[in-house]
Amino acid sequence: MKKRQKQRKRDWKSYEDKLVRRGELLIPIGMAAEWKKELEQMNKGKEGSPYDYPDQLIECFSGWKCICKFGYRTVAGLCSRILSAIGITAMPYHTTLSRRFRQLGKKFYNERREVSDEEPIYAVFDGSGLKVCNRGEWMHYKHKGKRKGFVRICFMTDAKTGEVLDFSATTEGVAEQDKIRPMIKKTAKRRNLRKLAVDGIGDDWRNFELLKELGIKPSIKIRENANPALSEEDPTKRERWKEANKVKRWGYKGWAKRRHYGQRWQGETAFSCFKGYFGEYVFSRGMSNIKAEVGMKVHFYNQFRLA
Repeated sequence: MKKRQKQRKRDWKSYEDKLVRRGELLIPIGMAAEWKKELEQMNKGKEGSPYDYPDQLIECFSGWKCICKFGYRTVAGLCSRILSAIGITAMPYHTTLSRRFRQLGKKFYNERREVSDEEPIYAVFDGSGLKVCNRGEWMHYKHKGKRKGFVRICFMTDAKTGEVLDFSATTEGVAEQDKIRPMIKKTAKRRNLRKLAVDGIGDDWRNFELLKELGIKPSIKIRENANPALSEEDPTKRERWKEANKVKRWGYKGWAKRRHYGQRWQGETAFSCFKGYFGEYVFSRGMSNIKAEVGMKVHFYNQFRLA
């Protein structure tokens, strides 16, 4: 007899309000007074030409570019209408928007949110890829099947809220395994990371030793062909040996239940939502600009998740 699944009650009122707030983020007209104050602060003591548009306003414009997938000239026309509605006569050029988008995106790519006195976080690490252009079958035929490569993105996601705690964008030549430990260290400094789930790609004794050092519980899937005896002989690999023995003693299902490994699928959900919002490709050229674009998109993704 099958066990009856637990029914999860969703607060539909708060969920609908959250979706409404996502739309309000696209046209935050109520922040017009703050825009003027920020512009005065940005131009205070500035040498050369003053800024005509504050960062908050550029952030609003970049949201239309990323989410609605408009061209820069279309965004410029939309911006001029919105600005005229709130009494600002200046009209941004598409070149200005492109330059300011890159500046703001690089800032978001390098900065991370820091929170103190928060509940323990169960994080999930996963990676995926983005196309470098919105290519289709015609492009495949035109270039005779030659690949143009892809951008590898890695997320460290909060399994409970869906917030992206840390991320990276690299070329396809950089493996996911190379990004796990650096992202663990950066996330542990800023957030209360207490548990980490990674699929089989994270089965490396160095990951287990780092998590032990930082006081983080591992939920890393051990490969089926793993030999615990080999790790036992080397004292530096003792943590992986312990985890492999637990899998052998409990069985995979028992291990997955005790480690709450099923939460790892929240990482897949994050990529699914991210690509649903912004598409499966990047519109920028050059790795520096691509990183800025990914930083901008992750910023808006977190705003939507935490709205």
